[in-house]
Amino acid sequence: MGENIIDLICNSCSCDKTEAQEYLDSELQYLRELQDMDDLRESDIELVCSNLGLDLDYQEYFINRLAGA
Repeated sequence: MGENIIDLICNSCSCDKTEAQEYLDSELQYLRELQDMDDLRESDIELVCSNLGLDLDYQEYFINRLAGA
């Protein structure tokens, strides 16, 4: 996971860095909303990884972001 997540999203979604950041922010907002409703599941994080074209290894990234790390 040494490569920048934005670069990975750019490559997988064929977009520029601005769009990749918007995609990432949108998916994080979605996860935060689920977390706020106490309805966040592991499958939701897997879906976000899939939506962004990331390996499931990146689940930890999203868990840490949701935890405020």
